[in-house]
Amino acid sequence: MTVAANKLNRSINTRSAKGERARARLKSAALVVLEREGYHRMRIADVTREAGVAQGLFYHYFSDLKTLTIEVLEDFINPAQDVEDIERGVERGDWFGRIYAHNLLVVSSYARRPGVMRCLLQMADEEPAFSALLRESYREQLMWLVKLLPKMFPDVRFKRHQALVTVYALAGIGEGLLREYFINGSDTLRAAKLSSDQLAELLSTMFYRALFLEHPPADKLKYTRNLAAMRR
Repeated sequence: MTVAANKLNRSINTRSAKGERARARLKSAALVVLEREGYHRMRIADVTREAGVAQGLFYHYFSDLKTLTIEVLEDFINPAQDVEDIERGVERGDWFGRIYAHNLLVVSSYARRPGVMRCLLQMADEEPAFSALLRESYREQLMWLVKLLPKMFPDVRFKRHQALVTVYALAGIGEGLLREYFINGSDTLRAAKLSSDQLAELLSTMFYRALFLEHPPADKLKYTRNLAAMRR
């Protein structure tokens, strides 16, 4: 390869790396603006100003705001599909710990970015393709438990659809609570001033009780230890 060719390759690689950095800055800025303004109020000028780049540079990387927003939202939900990463450090037999790890990820997402979570729901209502992607992401989050239920409770002889509906029903326990607490800002709920850890523990305790028909081990609990007294 000639010296000129080497210089050309280095130049292309430099431009490519620089371009990726600019693209990443725009996406990071869009996440901030989505949280602050919401999708319907966000403008290209808001994003480029937040990113600290010229407004004309936007169209070099994205065709429109919707394209950018969907890509940002997809990146936002991707970590929820990595079960190994979510459960890192949790023993396989620690069912409460595994459930808690998944709930903590969801609660933390709501707590950190309630505006973005609102945008997720809005975009799902408006864009069928994104709605399908969001539903598939949610399904993937639950399938690890759907696949395990027949092994955990062999005497039940779970049919696949029974396991699926059971897990979906249990997972839906906290959806309304999180929307009211973080997105709608219910004064009644917010008065409790719960931390993300406390909310995740509460949801996990309810999930565990419904699934195993018993209270989680006391040594795993702080906020909900007293709920063990809820027996008939």
